Amino acid sequence: MKKIKVAINGYGVIGKRVADAVVLQDDMELAGVCDVITDWRIKMAEDKKYPVFAFDETFQNNMKNAGVKVEGTLTRLLETADIIIDC
Repeated sequence: MKKIKVAINGYGVIGKRVADAVVLQDDMELAGVCDVITDWRIKMAEDKKYPVFAFDETFQNNMKNAGVKVEGTLTRLLETADIIIDC
């Protein structure tokens, strides 16, 4: 069975829970999480080995400057995902 690649836009209170739920599903794969934050919240996603994406290049630079490993921008995440959940 092919897994559905799910992107999460927003890694706040709801996004964290949705991402964790997606990872637990046998028929889904987490394509990544996208946000604009550079604090402990997005670093939680890194700790869980979730691919992290920034909203745009400005936020990508902010994240990189804060030491966050960023895979790209939302545009790139959307290219790899089958569906997106906006949180």
